[in-house]
Amino acid sequence: MKRLTIFSDIGGAITAEGIRLELSLVPEDEPITIEINSEGGVVSEACAIYNILRARKGAIFVEVVGWALSAATIVAMAGTRIRMHSNSLLMVHAPWVSTSGNASTLRKSAEVLDQVAASMRTAYTRTGKSAAVIESWLDGEDHWFTAPEALKAGLVDEVIEVVEAARALPVASCPHPIPPDILQRINAMSVSAISNEEQVRAAALRADQERRASIRANFQPHLSTDGVQLLMQQCEDDHTITPEAAGLRLLAHVGRTMQPVASGWVPGAHGASSRMADFKAAAVDVMLQRSGIPVADPHPAAADLARTSVVGLAERVLSMHGKSTASMGRAEVIRAAMTTSDFPELLSNLAGKALRLGYEDTPATHVAWTAEREVSDFKPQTLAMLSAAPALELVQEGGEYKFGAFAESAETFIVRTHGRIVRFTRQALINDDLGALTSIPNTQGAAARRLESDLVYSKLTDNPALSDGKALFHADHGNLPAAASLSIDSLGAARAAMRKQKGLTSSDYIDPQPRFLIVPVTLETAAEALLSSINKSLTTNTQSVEWIRGLTLVADPRLDASSETAWYLSADPRQVEGIVRAYLAGEQRPYLDNKEGWETDTMDYKVRLDIGVGVIDYRGLIKNVGA
Repeated sequence: MKRLTIFSDIGGAITAEGIRLELSLVPEDEPITIEINSEGGVVSEACAIYNILRARKGAIFVEVVGWALSAATIVAMAGTRIRMHSNSLLMVHAPWVSTSGNASTLRKSAEVLDQVAASMRTAYTRTGKSAAVIESWLDGEDHWFTAPEALKAGLVDEVIEVVEAARALPVASCPHPIPPDILQRINAMSVSAISNEEQVRAAALRADQERRASIRANFQPHLSTDGVQLLMQQCEDDHTITPEAAGLRLLAHVGRTMQPVASGWVPGAHGASSRMADFKAAAVDVMLQRSGIPVADPHPAAADLARTSVVGLAERVLSMHGKSTASMGRAEVIRAAMTTSDFPELLSNLAGKALRLGYEDTPATHVAWTAEREVSDFKPQTLAMLSAAPALELVQEGGEYKFGAFAESAETFIVRTHGRIVRFTRQALINDDLGALTSIPNTQGAAARRLESDLVYSKLTDNPALSDGKALFHADHGNLPAAASLSIDSLGAARAAMRKQKGLTSSDYIDPQPRFLIVPVTLETAAEALLSSINKSLTTNTQSVEWIRGLTLVADPRLDASSETAWYLSADPRQVEGIVRAYLAGEQRPYLDNKEGWETDTMDYKVRLDIGVGVIDYRGLIKNVGA
């Protein structure tokens, strides 16, 4: 079991950073033992150590082997179980500070002390005592506890009666005034325990000799490196530095002063590439989740990166490239990561996925009832409206088969580019600004989807002229029945009009079937009631009409801007292509491109959508202006 010693001033030889480094070598769920013999020290440093210990998953066994005074008691409270030697002492008091100045300065100092005391109260709640009792310990007086008194107060869980392990208390050098009754108790303690000091000192000397030998053995292969000799001497002379902690300092020093062998080459290229790909995928998902964007199936490793900042991710990338970040500041880490290909690609993947999720998750009522095609360029596109297949004619025995032909009518439109540039700054990366990194591309994706809807519904409401010189909805096209409010009867009339549509030769019925009822949101509730055959008041027909139940309702607020009464029917676009969305072939929808700025310290992402919307065939659409 790992054993830590706190045998000096907290904030002096004992620091939170030193404790953190030592614990970094111990698995999170492994139990540890902490021995305390300290007169206290800096409260903020003690609170930091307390928080580091409390964050661990494994059990923490605390032993007060001499005394734990002032701030040292805060560290002790982090224990899962606290044991105290029978001749040891605890002392709890309120925080204090030496200061000078005017009344305002002194009041501010008092306010700070009150805040520090509040953080101390949190640690002492472990005792199970009431807030009033804990408050009495922080009343400005020193409150001393012998081992039995500490046990009764809940400050410790067990008193150790084994005096062989006891240490004599250095009362002469104690910075806190010791009450006379406490001094009498100390003097009355077991003589055998005090006389055992020489054995304790001898054991400590042997342990320190072993510690120094282990440190020298670790440093020996690296003594030729600049600064290693001096670092080894410093680690040996500081008795609070364990061989493991010294090894970490050696590793950090070597990492700062040396370049990796075969820099840029990673053994097992295929495996390394796979690990990097997994890391980037997980990092993208976790940043999207942290910014509030739902991810349907996040990468399994995303949970491991849940608390990692953007700078932390950059450090991981550099580490996987064999580069140390030990001596780098946050800005240097970002700058170094941007020189790799993987970190810019990670940011690009993040922006790209946020863009796609925004595009895919935005309501798109137009997709279901419109057709989709891809075109090869930006030239005017001509899409033909074909007639029905020519009718089969009777062939007499031994007679000749005649050739049939398709009639066609062409409509023309153009695919155009719509775009915007999104800029990420270096400051946004350093500040972990996920709003800039994810929300902006996400909203751009949503804007691209809304643009599609705008273009589609404008074709429906603008009623453009077709190649025959007539409007999309025109009496001559047979798709503009008499005005009527939404009802079973008016739907039946519209259905009949659609099914009577003929081929371009005007001889054969193509019989398109209505599949979509398209309404402004003003009519949405009435349409829902009608489709479910609940609202019968709009018609004298009391029979449930199954074909109406089978209609898919589409409601969009863009239609309200044109008319709150007009409604439409559309055939399945697989049967008759009414309105067509055309995209540039081979391009993502929307497409993301990036470019790193040299003069402006930025990364620019260009978002574009190449789309054209055209009307191909009026026969699959019906409009009723309503009433």
